[in-house]
Formats: sequence, C-alpha cells, structure tokens
Amino acid sequence: MSDRRFKILGIFWIALVFLALGIWTFLFSIEPRATLSFQAFNIGQGDALFIETPDRYHILIDGGPDATIIAKLGESLSFWNKKIDLIILTHPHADHVSGLVEVLKRYQVGAIIESNARYNTAEYTEWNRMKEAARVPSYTAVAGMRAEVGKYIVLQILTPFANDAGQTFRNIHDSNIVSRFTYGREMFLLMGDAEESMEQALLARGVLGPAAVLKVGHHGSQTSTSQGFLDLVHPAAAVISVGEKNTYGHPRQEVLDRLSAIGAKVFRTDQDGDVRLTTDGLSIVESR
Repeated sequence: MSDRRFKILGIFWIALVFLALGIWTFLFSIEPRATLSFQAFNIGQGDALFIETPDRYHILIDGGPDATIIAKLGESLSFWNKKIDLIILTHPHADHVSGLVEVLKRYQVGAIIESNARYNTAEYTEWNRMKEAARVPSYTAVAGMRAEVGKYIVLQILTPFANDAGQTFRNIHDSNIVSRFTYGREMFLLMGDAEESMEQALLARGVLGPAAVLKVGHHGSQTSTSQGFLDLVHPAAAVISVGEKNTYGHPRQEVLDRLSAIGAKVFRTDQDGDVRLTTDGLSIVESR
C-alpha cells in the first residue's frame, strides 16, 4: 500500500513539474509587442527627426543646421553603432541639410531619399559632394513611392508630385518631401517645410487621412498647418521643431490656436527639449 501511495505521489509530482514547465515556457514565449521610437531632436532652428523601428532599423529625416546632430545620434545609438539605414532630406535649406553633411562624415548610410531639386548653396553643394564620395545609393522622391522598412513599418512618399530632379524652384519648399510612416494602426505624418499650397494639393488628391502624430510643417510658420488640413488629419499629437527665441517668430500663435482647437497635444523642442514618442502600433506614449 505504501509503495502504491509513493507511486501515485511520484506521478502527481512529475505531472506538476511538467505543468509548471509548460506554463513557464508559455510565459516566456509571449514577447512584448515591439516598439517604434520617434524623436524630434532639439537642434535649434531646424529639423532633425529620428526613427528606430521595432526591428532596429534607423531612419533620419533631416539633420538640422550644424554638427549638433552628431551628439544627438550618439545619445540615441550605442557607441559602436555607426549605421543609419535611411536618410530622407526633405529639402536643401541649410537648417535641414547642414547637419547631414556631418552625418555622412561619421556614419555609414544605407540609402538616401531626396528630391534632387537644383539649389545653389555651399551647404547643398557639399552635401552632394559628400554623398557621391561615400557612394551612397540615392533615390529621387516621387509621390506614390512605397517601401517596407523591416517587418513592421510602411513608408509612403506623398510629395513631390513629380520628379523634381534637376528642376529649379523659386520657392524650394515646393520640392519638399512629405512622408508618412505607418506601424499597426498608428500613422506619423511628417511635413518637412510643406506650405499651405502643398497641403491643399494633398487634400485635393485625396491621399491624406487621420494621423496619430503630425510633425508640423515649417516650424509652425503661418505659411502652413491650415484649418482644412488639420480638420482632416486631426492629430492626437503635434510636434514642432523650432529654435528657442528664434528670429522668425516660430511657432505662430494662430497655428498653436488651431492645434489647440482640435485637441492636439503640442510638443515643442524649444520648450520640451528632445521630444520622444513611442508606439506599439496600438497607442502613442510620450517617453523620456
């Protein structure tokens, strides 16, 4: 009887151990939902946006006015990581391109997307020289371009509407790249320095929709972020990349009022420093 009792107890404990191991294995097989990180660096009067995808692809949209971007990237990437998978230059104004020249000097860059419009400045000439010397593959942005970045992220180019390579513009903002990044159900709409005329053209083409995060166009200038545009996009969060006490009066109060009226939470690099938002594809969270 005693032997039978010990035998039953032995079977019971073995079954319990296997059950515990099964639960343990199940718990460890559940991975937390992967996170995308979006940052607007505080680099003064200019734009520099940095995205790290859930599978660790790194995307830099513009580079700000100077070498400040190098310190910012150093804070966001490990010491040994000198790889930027994709750079998007929205347009060749110095407050967007000058820092990218420094990035090309120090980082391995996988690919570049830009408008390639003609623009005769020392900063843009140096950018083109460095790009050619580094032999980085460069692609001319045209509306309708679409790419999957890793397993999770879809990148769409919404403007320019035509191939602007080699074209000269009275207002270089007319060659600006507007891009949209989608992860799960969350969308980031990045306007660069797009002005109201470009917003209206996007509305007319029917390519816009609600976005969780809006990178406000042209640093919050009165030239951008029109009411009709906001009524459709209706972002939960609006990020303004702007220099403290800048001489342009950015962001304009009327733009801030329009954003407030639709209930958008406004983040400003001149007041908040580096802005970092994360998402698991289901919701947006502010991170510090």
